Formats: sequence, C-alpha cells, structure tokens
Amino acid sequence: MNTTDTRDVAILVVCTANICRSVMMHTALLAEAAKRHLPVAVSSSGFLTNGDRASEAASAVLAELGHDVGDHRSRITTPKIVRAADLVVTMERRHGRDIAPMTNDRGKVFTLVTAIDLLRAVDTDIVDPRMRIAAASKARSADDLVGTGPDEIDDPFGESLDVNRATALRLAGLSGELLEALFP
Repeated sequence: MNTTDTRDVAILVVCTANICRSVMMHTALLAEAAKRHLPVAVSSSGFLTNGDRASEAASAVLAELGHDVGDHRSRITTPKIVRAADLVVTMERRHGRDIAPMTNDRGKVFTLVTAIDLLRAVDTDIVDPRMRIAAASKARSADDLVGTGPDEIDDPFGESLDVNRATALRLAGLSGELLEALFP
C-alpha cells in the first residue's frame, strides 16, 4: 500500500506539565526522525503549566545528550492541539482520559508504550503511518486507558539527575521504537 498523504505525520506528546517527560520525548523524536529522514512534525503539551521552561534537571540531562531546549515553553493541551495531531502519545493513562473529552477521535490517543506495541502488531503491508494508527486503534482494548499500568512512564520531576537521565534515555529508546513501528 502506498502512502497517499504527503503531509508530515503530526505527533503530539503529552505529560502532566510539559516540562519533563514530554520535553524529553519531543526532543528525542525530533532527533530520531531527522536522523532517519522521516516526515514527522512533533509537538508537546501538558495540563498544569503554560509558559514555563523545561525543568532544570530535564534541561541538564538533555544538554548532556546534545539537545538544547532553551526556548521551550510549556503549553496547555487544548482541543485544537489534539485535533491537529495524527497521533497523540501520553506518558500516563490519566493523560489519555483527560484528553478524551476534547476530541471525538479517541482512536489516535495512546500511552506511548501501548502505541508502540499496537503499531508493531499492524501488518507490515500497511505502510501509510495514518493507516497504521487507524489499524492500531481497532486492535486496542476497551480499558487501555483505565486505572494505571506498566505502560506508563514515571514522572521524574523533582527527582535526581540520575532519575531524569534514566527517563530521558528510556524515552530516547522508545522514540526509535515508535518511529520503527510507525514507518516499517
């Protein structure tokens, strides 16, 4: 199957405040997509802050990894931002539950880990990333955003540099996995 939509695939990364995890993932996805020459546009948002810089620990760890987030400012997740995305990946299930009332398209909202798992299971004959997202959505369980689970990424806010570093490295690895699953 050939890709018919030539627009960049818009990925929205969501966490609680848009100052740690989503910034780390946003940065990792941009770097990984550029390295692989993939047509991806990445944005991020949260629920608690608007206009705040990335946390000191997240900024320090990302600088260690060669990424500058100096001009990042947090933004609040809105229906408009969600509608503009082809895929919304969240760090926790509750983020998906908070997004659900904002859109009639729950099908594009997954925890990051669940998105990777479901996209990997899609037939590799389906190469259009938007069609892969739709197929992954059909395979999801009805309760994938209920409660808490092992598909969530712990919040490193207020934790040590080591904890933030471990989170950033995990998200960097997951960014590659997500792109491999989205663009087989």
